[in-house]
Amino acid sequence: MEPLLQVRGLKQHFPIHSGAFRKVVGHVRAVDGIDLTVYPGETVGIVGESGCGKSTTGRTILRLVEPTAGEVLFNGKDLAKLKKEEMRQMRKDIQMVFQDPYASLNPRKTIKQILLESLEVHGIGTSKERLKTIEEIIEVVGLQKEHLDRHPHDFSGGQRQRIGIARALVLKPKLIIADEPVSALDVSIQSQILNLLKDLKKEFDLTLLFISHDLSVVKHLCDRVAVMYLGRIVEIADKRKLFENPSHPYTQALLSAVPKANPKAKRERIILTGDLPSPANPPSGCTFHPRCRYATEACKTTAPQLQEVGEGHMVSCHHYKEVLSTV
Repeated sequence: MEPLLQVRGLKQHFPIHSGAFRKVVGHVRAVDGIDLTVYPGETVGIVGESGCGKSTTGRTILRLVEPTAGEVLFNGKDLAKLKKEEMRQMRKDIQMVFQDPYASLNPRKTIKQILLESLEVHGIGTSKERLKTIEEIIEVVGLQKEHLDRHPHDFSGGQRQRIGIARALVLKPKLIIADEPVSALDVSIQSQILNLLKDLKKEFDLTLLFISHDLSVVKHLCDRVAVMYLGRIVEIADKRKLFENPSHPYTQALLSAVPKANPKAKRERIILTGDLPSPANPPSGCTFHPRCRYATEACKTTAPQLQEVGEGHMVSCHHYKEVLSTV
């Protein structure tokens, strides 16, 4: 099967300016060379601590911020090389659901105006066809036609996120990038939105790139999981393999923090020492070595590359065999 999305060597380095003349004195390496493949119909999760570059990756793929380097191939076309008008047309097939449903909706417009806007910009259908489309979409996400004449402030957080999902669906995209779409919602509402996404994925034959810091959410929704640390992917695998056999010490630490369904089940909680290093000044060698209990001198000088440790299971660690022996 041909991949729908291929990310190769993607980098997003933001310049650091200083002084009256705004001289560039360094760069924040928010995304520092990642490779990722997403196949049609699957849901791929990206997880990691706050500040690891997850959201920036999603925004860079969609070119909401221009990439510093690398390729983003969607259906074989490099999005990074498309002209402005070509990229605008391509966005019919790639849509995004944002973390804050209120900030992403124009408070001055009604829901009808918000949903119609994308169809009008891309010149899809007649005015009657557009209205029929948004009336169908608003009901698909669990709201009613009467809601179309209201404004975003008239809705709860969960309802606003449903509107955000409806806006992403109205163009019938092939890929949706969901950037922590439930993290701003109450726990009781989170499950409703997650189940809605699962249902919509089947109904509309969607492919999802799901960004989250919550491994429990990722386990519920995703087929494969990529773990990010300081702008790089350190492990990627089928979710079952990742949860049963974490091969990177960072993945192991993240999984140890996930609550167990059985309160009597014994587990070792791995506490990472120190803070997440600054992406403006990342450690040499393996960027995780200052916080890693397996670190050796080689880790401080030589950056490990992603290598296959099982079918479809890739890990970036010099000591993955030792990590696996402790699982």
